[in-house]
Amino acid sequence: MPATSWLLARPSYTRYAYAEDRNVPGELTRVTAAQATTEARAHLAADSRPRRVQAHPYGAVILCDGDRRVRFDPWQEVMPKYLTARQAADLLLVAAAEVPPSLVDVGSGYGPQVQGSSLVRIPPAATNRLVRHGYLALDDTGQVVVSLAGVVALEWRHCKTAGVPMGQWADVIAEAVMDALTPDDPQG
Repeated sequence: MPATSWLLARPSYTRYAYAEDRNVPGELTRVTAAQATTEARAHLAADSRPRRVQAHPYGAVILCDGDRRVRFDPWQEVMPKYLTARQAADLLLVAAAEVPPSLVDVGSGYGPQVQGSSLVRIPPAATNRLVRHGYLALDDTGQVVVSLAGVVALEWRHCKTAGVPMGQWADVIAEAVMDALTPDDPQG
């Protein structure tokens, strides 16, 4: 599992936290796809009011909290335009799985594969590509989830193939991020 483990720990985003007040300097750090996904989920769990998430068609996502903003800018290979049809199908399998899949080492030499129920199996080489692009991440329990970058890439691909006007892509992507990453209500 060394190849994919290293990839999972590699930064995928530049995280820029800043205040609306332009006189207050922001904080710039590099984060992994899992860290960006976890922060987006925590942000949406705290309060899921509309417009708390903004997006840019090229893949940046901004989490808005009062006068504080956190912007995640994807690195070059995390850009949504690189998502292929096969990768989109694999991500949809992971997203639709009733029980989140996990990484399983099958001794192939390419690293682990995503494996869940009998319907969710992604070969090791494809898993490595999805992880390299930041489209998959591990959650706190070690289960494989579609990352923030994966959600953005899936929706970007949908907008492109469905003929959504480019002027609407940012709003559609922001809604998809909120829908996909807002935690389920345990009482509901």
